[in-house]
Amino acid sequence: MASTTLEEKKPRFSWGAVLSLFVGALLLFLVFRKIDFKEFSGALAQTRWGWIGAALVCGLLSHWFRGLRWVMLAEPLGHRPAALLTFYAVMSGYLANLALPRLGEITRCLLLARKTPLGFNALVGTVVMERLMDLLILVILSLVVLVAYSEMLWDPVMAFFGARSLGMGWIQSMLVLASLALLPIVLWKSLGRLIPIPDKLRTMLRDFGHGMAGLWRLPNPALFVVYTVLIWLGYFLMTYLCFFAFPGAEGLGLGEALLLLVAGAFGFVMPVQGGMGAYHAAIVWTLGRIPGLVMSASSALAFATLSHLAQTVLVVVVGGMCYFLMSLLPDHPKVA
Repeated sequence: MASTTLEEKKPRFSWGAVLSLFVGALLLFLVFRKIDFKEFSGALAQTRWGWIGAALVCGLLSHWFRGLRWVMLAEPLGHRPAALLTFYAVMSGYLANLALPRLGEITRCLLLARKTPLGFNALVGTVVMERLMDLLILVILSLVVLVAYSEMLWDPVMAFFGARSLGMGWIQSMLVLASLALLPIVLWKSLGRLIPIPDKLRTMLRDFGHGMAGLWRLPNPALFVVYTVLIWLGYFLMTYLCFFAFPGAEGLGLGEALLLLVAGAFGFVMPVQGGMGAYHAAIVWTLGRIPGLVMSASSALAFATLSHLAQTVLVVVVGGMCYFLMSLLPDHPKVA
């Protein structure tokens, strides 16, 4: 019996992690293959590390405000977790994302559910709502960037999404996407009571929906908006301050910082560990299209590498410490 239990606890091999790692490595190879490494290393050697430190402080504050925002989403579930605890869980989740994309969302919910009376399924619902809110902000910022840099970005974006090749305009495309998004809700409402669903699954879905509904039961919606703005302001400043750390990028301004923030965000949401390769490609491509910017591909890649490395080191160091500190805290006794 004991041997069976041990076998069940053995971690299973993840082909998804291997595939993500392969894709990230392939992207890195494609980005680095034609780079002048002498120029690349020379650009990195001129880094002003004081500005990198300031950028990391902004990034850390952004993660702290994310933890505070999660407290607000969790409070309607019947328990207000400590801010330090949600911060530990958030940073531990970022650390898990370096192993497998999207693993961080599950990890932080598991950790917080273990240390508080909050249920795992409900916490997943809060994280889904949090990510939807971030997606909304990213869409808004993307539209701002598209308008501000329309000549630079509009044609490539239209070609990428292939709206014209689909034979549909933007309005028809948005209606189709909205219909697809509402389809699961309609099916659940219409067929959920007719199709026999196991009680355990029904309970899990109910808890998940309860967590998502917390967004409409916030104790202070205005503060939730403030935290969201501060999260993205931290991301923005982290990008902007890196300009002063890198020779050749000092002439870039607030508009370019917003442009690179959006480009980098799309790189990070790609299904590779920590945005590896995808972030570099997005930043290099964007820097190469900024009008009037005299920066070689090697220098642009050095900037992307420096920015990505700084964020990764922050996650590894602080995330590792947070995971360790959280493991020292006692688990919350769950009622059977």
